[in-house]
Amino acid sequence: MPSIETNGNARAADSSAGIIDFETGTMNVETSDHSNGETNGHSNGTVQSETPNECTDSHSTAPEPGKYTKIPGPLGIESASLKGKIALVTGAGRGIGREMALELGRRGAKVVVNYANSDEAAMEAVAEIKKCGSEAIAIKANVSIVKDIISLFAQAKAHFGELNIVCSNSGVVSFGHIGEVTEEEYDRVMGINTRGQFFVAREAYRHLSVGGRLIMMGSITGQAKGVPKHTLYSGSKGAIETFVRCMAIDMGDKKITVNCVAPGGIKTDMYHKVCREYIPGGEDLSDDGVDEYAATWSPLHRVGLPIDIARVVCFLASQDGEWVNGKVIGIDGAACM
Repeated sequence: MPSIETNGNARAADSSAGIIDFETGTMNVETSDHSNGETNGHSNGTVQSETPNECTDSHSTAPEPGKYTKIPGPLGIESASLKGKIALVTGAGRGIGREMALELGRRGAKVVVNYANSDEAAMEAVAEIKKCGSEAIAIKANVSIVKDIISLFAQAKAHFGELNIVCSNSGVVSFGHIGEVTEEEYDRVMGINTRGQFFVAREAYRHLSVGGRLIMMGSITGQAKGVPKHTLYSGSKGAIETFVRCMAIDMGDKKITVNCVAPGGIKTDMYHKVCREYIPGGEDLSDDGVDEYAATWSPLHRVGLPIDIARVVCFLASQDGEWVNGKVIGIDGAACM
């Protein structure tokens, strides 16, 4: 069994099979009398967690399978902290990706801000993260080009030494009747939304430390009822749902969790233009009219904001999200109920 390092003395105990020691990576067989039906002092064999401690380090190798009765790491609010983690966010110069990067930084992570076009926007995001007390760098790379993805991960790893969190956020939107979609438009949309995310995931597996997190970007249109003139975009995002279920299995040997967030309409810089496509007669509405109409979709009577997505991403990236794996999480305020 490989050696495992931790900041604490967390162990996974099993009264019948022995104890896996996370400090030494060894299993010791122990016997105990559980005739009273209690395990570790809890009736019915319930799980007892460790005393609050610092977050465990990322490891180069994963522990062998065993029966866990204790989870290494802190309890309470500290388990939501991302302090000391290294995160990479693609498409982080604007919109949802920018807010992901900022919120990861607010919660203590060091952040790699990936962008494809605007140097200025990316550097503004970096400056905002640094104001929060975290470290950040910007790296330009087009995720529709595989060699750019490879270079992005290599540069990120070279700068920070490791990676713990990857948020595959880059994407483009597209509307068009099936009879009018060109080969060029198909290749553009699938090249970023699907192919690009696939190879970001591949490099994430290669570079993430053991116990890392991969969060991919889907869309509620991949789950909701059909949307007119949205076949190409919806299909490009629907593929991600299948990706995460299979990738979660493939990446299990490194204890990497793989999940997908699927936002509904989110108010970004492109919101009003895109939202009009979903509203009958939307082209005749003012921006305020679009907001008022879109707010009726959710029983909460508001539109979604980038922070709504970023908070869920941070949950998945933290220790709190460890047991969520291979899932697609719709985030739309029940707008598509």
